[in-house]
Amino acid sequence: MPYPRRMDTPSLSSAVIRKLASIVGADNVLTSDEDRLCYAYDGQRVECVPDAVVRPVDAEQIARVLILANEERFAVVPRGAGTGLSGGSIASRGGIVLDLTRMRRIIEIDAANQHMVVEPGVITAEIAREAEKIGLLYPPDPGSVKVSTIGGNVAENAGGLRAGKYGVTRNYLMRLSAVAPNGEAFKSGAPTRKCVAGYDLVSLMCGSECTLGVITQITLRLIPLPKYRKSMTATFPNCAAAGRAVAAIVAAGLVPATLEIIDNFTLRVIEDYARLGLPTDVGALVLAEFDGLAECAVEEEWRLGTQALADSGAIAIQQ
Repeated sequence: MPYPRRMDTPSLSSAVIRKLASIVGADNVLTSDEDRLCYAYDGQRVECVPDAVVRPVDAEQIARVLILANEERFAVVPRGAGTGLSGGSIASRGGIVLDLTRMRRIIEIDAANQHMVVEPGVITAEIAREAEKIGLLYPPDPGSVKVSTIGGNVAENAGGLRAGKYGVTRNYLMRLSAVAPNGEAFKSGAPTRKCVAGYDLVSLMCGSECTLGVITQITLRLIPLPKYRKSMTATFPNCAAAGRAVAAIVAAGLVPATLEIIDNFTLRVIEDYARLGLPTDVGALVLAEFDGLAECAVEEEWRLGTQALADSGAIAIQQ
C-alpha cells in the first residue's frame, strides 16, 4: 500500500523550530515547501514531505535533537544522500528528516592496520579512492557508489557487483559510534581484526535503516588492493542458458570478483541510454571479472572461467 503524500502545513510548532535552530543554527533548519519537497523521496517514487529538515554537524547536535524529539514527541528520520530504494529515509509519518551530509570528514586512514575512520556523510566512492591511494581496497560497490553516503550504505547494508566474492557492507564494519533514540551516545566494536566479546551491536545496527540509532562515526576494514584484473563477457540465447553458465563457473570452484547476468530488456535499455556497443540481439549476457594479487592465478581463473562459459553454450566470448 503506497504511503500518502504529505504536503499539508507542517505540524511542528514555531517554538520547536526555534529550539531546533538553537541546536544546529537557523540556516540548518529547512522549513520552506521547496526545501521540504526535496527531502520527500529517496530512490523510489514514494513521496512523503517532512515537517522540517535538520542538518547537524556532529554527534552532540544529534543527541540534542533526539532529546528534543522525545520531549516534543516528533519523529526523526536520518538520511544520507537519499539513494536507497526501501523508503528508509523518508518521513512517512511526518516529523523531521535528519540530513547527515554535513558530517563528511575522513578522520583517520591507518595503512598499517588497514582501516579507515569516517563520518556518515562521506561519499562511498571517496572512501574507495582514498583507500586505493595507499594500496588498499574498500570492496562494497553499490550501484549508487558515486553519490551514496557510507552512513546510508551501513543503514541499508549495501552490497554491489563484488558482493559474491568480497561480501557486503556488514563484512567491513569494525566499529560504530551512534546516538540511541533517547539521545545517549554509544560505541560498539573495535578497530581490531578479532573482537568477539559481548553483543555484536555493529552487525545489529547494519541494515537497521537507523531505527536503532543514528550512526555518527564508522571504522571500516580495508584489504590489500588486487594488482591484477581480467574480465570477459559471453552472450547466450536466453537467460536460462546464462544461468547454467553461471552455475558452471561456481561448480568449477571459481570465485569471480564480479559475476552478473544481464537480460535482453536490460541490455536494450543500457544501450539506448549509454551507447556502449552492447549486443541487443541476444537473450542474455554474462559479465565476469577475476582479480587477485598473482597474475598467474588470475590468468588461470580466467582460462577456467572462459572454458566453463564455452562448455555452457556461449554464442560468443569476448575479453
